[in-house]
Amino acid sequence: MSIENLLKKRKQNKNYDQQNYPSLEDVKKLIDKTFNLTASKQNLYPYKVHILGPNHQNIKRDFFDIVCLQSGGAGNTNILSAPYCLIFTTRLVRNPDSKILARIKKGHAYSVCDPKSYNNMQAGISIEVGMFSKVLTSLCLEKNIDVSYTLCFPPYDNNKKEVWKKLSFIEDPVLFSMQLGYRTGLINYNKEKKPNIDEVINWLKH
Repeated sequence: MSIENLLKKRKQNKNYDQQNYPSLEDVKKLIDKTFNLTASKQNLYPYKVHILGPNHQNIKRDFFDIVCLQSGGAGNTNILSAPYCLIFTTRLVRNPDSKILARIKKGHAYSVCDPKSYNNMQAGISIEVGMFSKVLTSLCLEKNIDVSYTLCFPPYDNNKKEVWKKLSFIEDPVLFSMQLGYRTGLINYNKEKKPNIDEVINWLKH
């Protein structure tokens, strides 16, 4: 199947089969392959992917409760039904390549390696997370595994950090979440209409 037809298969899935789902071994292979295929600026990979499997239903419930604190968050029931839930956060890069270390010694700034500023780079890190998730999406669709995306989170800052304490493994801001599994039941995607392409794509005239 061409990459075009493969990506056309993706739809935002809400209901996952909780009895029949991809094996841990198969999902691990997909994650490993995604890591090997995904590009990263200077190969720093300044994010962490926390993976909840079929046996982490209680943690998924805690995560869903946090998501529900955000306006519109209660609609993300895919978190509860999905056998696999990935949570992406920022990451302080503590062990960069020797070439990066040499540049840092020369005065080059790498904010993602700086404990004081790595969390100020969320926009750039989110782009890299998007690249990882799109590669993983393509590999999943190739195996007929459905995916969904979640972006409704209360902020991880001094005012809201307390709400994240339920998830003890979360030490940095949550940027994105992705769910994996086999869809089930009647699916009503209620797909919103795309904007006109000219509203998004701007070809500069000569």
